[in-house]
Formats: sequence, structure tokens, C-alpha cells
Amino acid sequence: MAGTLAIHIKGLGEIDYEVMRKVSDHLMGIPSFALERVLRVLDDVGFVKLVEKGRRIASVIPNIPVFDDVYLNIGQYAAAEFVLNEHEQATIQILEKLQNEPVNKSTLVNSLGAEKSVVDRCLTVGKSSGIVSEHRARGRDILISPFYFSDNLDGLADAAVACGAGSIKSALDKVKSNQGWPLSVMRATGEIGGTKLSPTEIVLVDKMAGEGMIRPPTINFGVRSESFLFTPRPGAARLNASNREVYERAMALISAVRKGQLLADRFKIWSPVRILEVLRDKGYVGSNSEARQQYQNLVVLKFAYLKQTSSDRWQLCLNRTQENEAALTLAISLLRTGQLADMEISSEAKIALGKGEEYIQSLISASEIKKRQLQVADPQATYEFEQLLLKLG
Repeated sequence: MAGTLAIHIKGLGEIDYEVMRKVSDHLMGIPSFALERVLRVLDDVGFVKLVEKGRRIASVIPNIPVFDDVYLNIGQYAAAEFVLNEHEQATIQILEKLQNEPVNKSTLVNSLGAEKSVVDRCLTVGKSSGIVSEHRARGRDILISPFYFSDNLDGLADAAVACGAGSIKSALDKVKSNQGWPLSVMRATGEIGGTKLSPTEIVLVDKMAGEGMIRPPTINFGVRSESFLFTPRPGAARLNASNREVYERAMALISAVRKGQLLADRFKIWSPVRILEVLRDKGYVGSNSEARQQYQNLVVLKFAYLKQTSSDRWQLCLNRTQENEAALTLAISLLRTGQLADMEISSEAKIALGKGEEYIQSLISASEIKKRQLQVADPQATYEFEQLLLKLG
């Protein structure tokens, strides 16, 4: 909780405590009763200054160095100040094991070195909190963390038994180092980014792509279509709803430049990262005759628009919005490191922290109204409305 709050208040000015209490409870999942304790921890770390009136916190002044690793600093503080009990240590070990691949339950129990009753208790708590799920596949119990994987977990468990969890990790590491690699190129060459895949890994990547475990986006380029490989989409705890669209635009952007790099008709992109940096810095990239087909999906997503520079040449121009610039930054990061960065941050929460109590109250009210609307929705009315939209379309 301390890390979650810290990354959201980083760079902000003084924040009213009541506003923070409501924003953190509604948009960050930090219960009101826990906020004061979380702030005391951040105060001890030196990340905030608390303005108090008597025994009550009135406001919070963030004091987080711009280039510091928030989680690293809090982790170092926790290691120095707190002693983890046996259950907490086992839980951390379990998540470390499940970070990159599904794991056979019996193998996990034997590898931890903890009492079976302790591991069982940790798994029970993990399942109830949504950070661990258990799946039966081919007579074996397989553990997966929805914190790191979110799509077709049953299929992923089956693949772990059929091909081996080690093969899943090896294949996904190759994809991670080359995010957005065209599926057809992998099939034709048996390689991803110049690294050879074993026959098992080729079958596995095909299976994960075909059965929705890694959900490769498929994009149409004129009369042709192509699917592009990305690592599994993380769970909601690491990719909140407000950033999901940013992530999808980043994947579309990477797919477009990978097409130009590896499937170009005439004009090859030599450095996908460099062309995205130019788009970020200048707001446009050079025109060519393939741009209209190559980038048409980005136009549909309202990420960019195409400017005609001659009878057969088009130039990609960025629509400068906060979401599009975030998608561009994420795309560059994914190509460089393969990793998601700061996707657990809610932009809505950061905005709300800078507003007054009236603003956050309006957000809470709007959310409650939306929930009530979903609860009372008439299925027949919904069906008729959808049919009307289809006719109008």
C-alpha cells in the first residue's frame, strides 16, 4: 500500500488529508482505516512530511526524489524495520516462483522448505485475495498468479503440463526481449529476434497465441493481416483499467513499426525505437508510400493522423494527448526493456489528488450511479438497443 500511494503522489504539491483518504480508498484500493499507518511508514522513509493539528493529520506534503526507485526504498526500509513471520516469507517466495511461469503445486511445496500446512495456508489466503489461482490440468494441480497473467489461465496450466513450465518461461523470455515480433516471421524462421526457438517452444508460442494466452493483436494492412507477439497481459493489479487503453495503443504502435521493420514492401525501418523517438520529439515521421497502409490502425485508434505530402506519399503525425504520449513512452520502454513501467498508476487518481473534496465526491457518486445502472439493466432492453445501433451503423 505504501508503494502504491507513493507512486501516485510523487511530484504533487500539498494534499488535503480528507481528499487523500477518499481518493486512496476509491481509486487505489487503500482502505480509509489503513491510510494513517501507510502515511506514517512513508514519513519514516522520508517520502512525505505530515502536517498535523493535534493528533490528526491535516495534510500531506510529498517529498519523493524524482529519480529514486520508490519500491526499492520502501523495501529497504521494510527489511530494516520489520521481521517477516513464516507465512509472510512463504508468500513472498510463492510469488517469486509464480512471477514468470505456472508451477506444479507439489513441486512448489517441495521446493520452499516450509511446512506443508504453512504453504497450504498461504495458498488459501493467496486464492482469496486473487494473487494465486489453482487449476487442474491433465491430472496435476498447477498454480498461476493472476497478478502476472490474466488471459486463459486454464489453457496456460494445460500448456505447462504438456510442454513444461521451463519451456513457457524460456519462450516468454524470448518474446519479452522482442516485443511485437510478427507471428508469421517466427513460424517461417523458427526464430524471435535472431534467437532460435526449440521445436517445443515453437509449438508452445503457436498454442499460446492461438488459444488467447498471450492475445497477439492482429492488424489489417490493406488486404493482408498479421499477428504480433507480446508477453501475457498482466492482471488488474499491475495494469489498472485507466491504463489498459494506453497499453493497447502501445501494442498497436509497436506492431506498426515492426511491420515496417520486418515485413516492409519497399521502405524498411532500421530502428523501431529511433523512429518512435522521432515521433515523440518532432510529432511526425518522414513520409513514404507505405505509410497509409502501415499506420492506418493508429488513425482508427485516434493515436495519429496521416498527412498527404504528395500524390502517393503520406506522413504520420501524432495526435498530442496525454494518453497518446503515455502510449508512445510505453512503446519505447517495451521495445528497449520488454517490461511494463508505471502501468499501475491511475491517472484519474493523480488528477483527483490535486483537486478539492467536491471533485472526488463527484467521481464517487458517478461510480455509484454506474453500478446501479448495471444492476438494474434489462437484458431485453439492452438487446433491442444493440440491434438499433447495428441498424443505424
